[in-house]
Amino acid sequence: MKSVFTVTAEDFLSAVTDTRYDLHVVGITDETRGGVNKKLRDLYGREFDAKDEVYIEGDDGLFKKRYSDGDLLHVMQRLTAEDGCPWDKAQTHESIRINAIEEAYELCDAIDAHDLANMEEEIGDLLLQAVFHMDIAERTGEFGRLDVINALVHKLVSRHTHIFGADKATDPDEALKFWEAAKATEKNARGLEEQLSRIPESFPALLKAQKVLKKLVKNGLINDAPSASARDLFLALCGCAKEGIDAEAELSKLVTRLKNGYLGGEVKAVSELTE
Repeated sequence: MKSVFTVTAEDFLSAVTDTRYDLHVVGITDETRGGVNKKLRDLYGREFDAKDEVYIEGDDGLFKKRYSDGDLLHVMQRLTAEDGCPWDKAQTHESIRINAIEEAYELCDAIDAHDLANMEEEIGDLLLQAVFHMDIAERTGEFGRLDVINALVHKLVSRHTHIFGADKATDPDEALKFWEAAKATEKNARGLEEQLSRIPESFPALLKAQKVLKKLVKNGLINDAPSASARDLFLALCGCAKEGIDAEAELSKLVTRLKNGYLGGEVKAVSELTE
């Protein structure tokens, strides 16, 4: 027998609803009726005439006009069940690792193109990677979906000290400053070496270079490099290609050399970085 969830109209408007289960919305008023009807239409893909209350039978089938959050988890679990998809069942964190990176880049392309339809699809593809990893972790006993959600919400609350604490931010820069301070305290990453160690080695070399340089300059490195444009950067890359140099690998090595040189006290300015 399916569970019946009874909620007030006010709670329903902010609730995450699983359309696989029966739903009973009560206490609908003139002020909430329009919002309730719209959300029901978005959830179930059909019109409802909600008066003081409305009762809807859930649908736990796999072929529906509209799907909800619960359907996503249900389908993922079905795919990786004992009698599920052989490919999905065989995947590990390592085997699908690159997928999240590829999907993130595809989402960035959609955002840059202001392509809302493609954004909708790519956000879904990126969400799939998160759900896939949670499913793998749950099946292998590493951690569960609720552990991931718990850690995420805890992070959002603990690092927004200007919303949930005593700090006050009047602009985005101030808000970011409080976020970074809370993050450093939480991770005990007050030292520069510790902060740098948290920059992923798997970052593309250019992104890693920007992240490392920003932290080093903030901590005293002198950026005395001559001014350059994006064109200059591109021409330098063309020069590397002409000489058969792997720009990605070489840039990554230079970033490591700069980082280690500064931490070791041998490099105090960008210009002191040797080839």
